[in-house]
Amino acid sequence: MDDLTADWDDAHHHRYAKTLRALVSKCIAGEVPESAVANQLRNMPRLNALDHPLVRHFDASFALDQRSESRESISGLSAPHWWKQKTSRWRGAATDHSAVGPSTVWLCAAGVRRQGDTDDFYAAFMRDVTRSGPQPWLPTDEDLLAGKVDDKILALDAWKLQIHCSALALLAEALQSPGETYTVEFPAPSRGSLKAPIGQLSMGIESVDVDGTELGEVFLVASILNRKQIKAVDVAVQIARAALQSNAEVWHSTTYTGESYAFSALIDPIARAHSEELARSGTLPAESVPGGLRIGLHAHYARKHGLVDAQVEGSSVLSLCGYWFVPTADHMDLETCGECSQRHDQMGVV
Repeated sequence: MDDLTADWDDAHHHRYAKTLRALVSKCIAGEVPESAVANQLRNMPRLNALDHPLVRHFDASFALDQRSESRESISGLSAPHWWKQKTSRWRGAATDHSAVGPSTVWLCAAGVRRQGDTDDFYAAFMRDVTRSGPQPWLPTDEDLLAGKVDDKILALDAWKLQIHCSALALLAEALQSPGETYTVEFPAPSRGSLKAPIGQLSMGIESVDVDGTELGEVFLVASILNRKQIKAVDVAVQIARAALQSNAEVWHSTTYTGESYAFSALIDPIARAHSEELARSGTLPAESVPGGLRIGLHAHYARKHGLVDAQVEGSSVLSLCGYWFVPTADHMDLETCGECSQRHDQMGVV
């Protein structure tokens, strides 16, 4: 984004890109962890959706339904080949050559064509590439790290959606046959081929009487199949529970063994409706998205170590009072847990 110095339709997007560049450089230098880069990527638009005319043109020209025949190549350059990117006064060069990775495309160069300028961007670009080779124009280590972290985010989001749908699909089956148990295994997050399962979710429904009203109670058992992936299993369990009942404080939990955990809660009517829609149409309602367990009625204190990573990854942390919760930024209006406050005052800032 260093070449795109003007014409941003949203100035915030330019600042997002500059902040990301600075964080990635610090990450390369070992000054900040990858989770800091991931946090910035999650709090800004996708890189291909930044609000600049050349970025929008680039995104449209390489859309899935766009044929390569409609693009214009820069003649005289190969290994890698380059595609022209033209919009308004901006000119750019992009490549989807194997030099930048399989199934990958990069917008690598950009420049402004000013009125009265006699030097052609593409003639100058071809001279530079011919003289110095393509390497100065290909993605840098910083670019590749940002892309790698972004790929991890995409894989994690797709995996979270898979867990969310699996939990609702199990609920739909269990609602059809109360008393029966249904099971599904799940892999670790990955952009590659399917991996061996790392965990298992089992679900059953029982009817319970609450003040004379018959309600459904869901019983969820999570089993660890690969202890090296215990953190990912924990995240999956949080997502599955949130799909069924997002309020963490209404769940009851019991440790079965060292490898399995059991949870129970009354079924959220919204979750029931989402599961029935998934079973009926094969699609989720637009409002049904993967999420973490809500903190509930109280905000809790937790130690700083690992807190940022937990917020990014959606995993749970242990509060000072002993309660496990998934930290979120939306807790300012909640009453603070009294036991946590007391221990926080005794220990000082944690």
